[in-house]
Amino acid sequence: MTNVGDEELDDEEDPEEEEEEDASNEEEEICLKYQRMGGSVPRLLSADAASCLTVVERIIALGTHDGNVYLLDYLGNEVKRFAAHAATVNESSFDADVEFIGSCSDDGSVVINSLYTDEKEKFEYHRPMKAVALDPDYSRKASKRFAAGGLAGQLMFYTKGWFGSRDQVLHSGEGPVHAVKWRTSLIAWANDVGVKVYDTVSHQRITFIERPKDSPRAELLRPHLVWQDDALLVLGWANCVKIACVRTRDGKNGAASGDILGIGLKGSAGSGSKYVEIKAVIQTEYYISGLAPFGNALVVLAYIPEVAAPAAQVETADAIFTSAALPTTKQGHAQRPEVRIVTWTNDELAIDALSIHGHEHNKAKDYVLAHAPLSGSSNAGGQWAAGDDPLYYIVAPKDIVIASPRDADKYVSWLRRNCWQEGPVAAVEDGKARTELMVEFRALRNKMEMEKLTGQLKLTSTITITNPLPIQLFIRKDAR
Repeated sequence: MTNVGDEELDDEEDPEEEEEEDASNEEEEICLKYQRMGGSVPRLLSADAASCLTVVERIIALGTHDGNVYLLDYLGNEVKRFAAHAATVNESSFDADVEFIGSCSDDGSVVINSLYTDEKEKFEYHRPMKAVALDPDYSRKASKRFAAGGLAGQLMFYTKGWFGSRDQVLHSGEGPVHAVKWRTSLIAWANDVGVKVYDTVSHQRITFIERPKDSPRAELLRPHLVWQDDALLVLGWANCVKIACVRTRDGKNGAASGDILGIGLKGSAGSGSKYVEIKAVIQTEYYISGLAPFGNALVVLAYIPEVAAPAAQVETADAIFTSAALPTTKQGHAQRPEVRIVTWTNDELAIDALSIHGHEHNKAKDYVLAHAPLSGSSNAGGQWAAGDDPLYYIVAPKDIVIASPRDADKYVSWLRRNCWQEGPVAAVEDGKARTELMVEFRALRNKMEMEKLTGQLKLTSTITITNPLPIQLFIRKDAR
């Protein structure tokens, strides 16, 4: 595990110092680099505290406990401010064209502001609102739809029509609504019972995913929803991650379109109807404070309790894997949050512990993990725009840290210094890599280290590389 201290977060990198460090520790693989967000952020958080953060391709929305919504550029410079609410801002949401932003608050209101005009609408619900999601096509359609929910236990669906506006209750009676994410025509939301998905085209609920058994109350550990693409929903709740795939029946021998994992469909019914399959369930030894996509893997913001209990397991479609100890809560100083890169089988590719300002006093629900840049509809999830490096924003009440990959040239240099085979290095240089490549490189490195010890080093292994993705997605330090 890498410990990322205050000095590394605060200081700019010195090329000479970095070169000396590399020379003195050649066996240490390149990992994520971290930097505290500058610009206007230190000033804003000195007098206020961050409560939520949303990232789209061109801008960042920072919500605070004083009820403000700040629009920032990627460096943290304040672009615009909305004094939108009288209490904590719990969530914000952009439309796909980044022309409108919606926010919800403990003051019981949902406010929608135009980013480029003075247009503003405010909706009063009289109970704290915890989640809001704008229709990705909000700026393009006259219906101006959004979904929102909170402590009243109702998922509200607002729309405008020829005969005025309408607030429809899509669902109620299962406790507070804690999260809402809208992707294409699909709205996913989480309440005390679990996660549901509603199709706005067919006007039907297409699935229910049960809340993990024995998980703490959602007020203590918030559920996290991320649309990785139009068909893949990632859920994180307490110490459990579920990967859910939305599929569509085409009516031909029970086959389904949109099967991104290449796994066949069982049965047939209702041509064109959507349904959901769970492709993986990951049980962790830590609590989940945030999720983000990482190619075919995940970035998880981990909150580490102080006391551990017996081991847990990881279930997939094909096998069961045993994970580390399951945590329990205990009073005391909180440990530093960790950024972990994990596969769908819970193989940890990297672990970095961060020195976040005030982490000793933070709870799991105080953290937010956001990622950028995005492509696709709205801010509900999505992969990175082609050619851009992924950025991850780790948000605490008094701190925001940006994580990004180290330079690919430094990674290739590390490979060459450590006697890596020319074939894989050439593939890395060409940008032909995938998530599994990290696992294969790690296995090859361990094999080589053993051969060095026995004096039998032979560079004969080969690695087949498919499904090309930018190499900067996979510059990470192995878990120790």
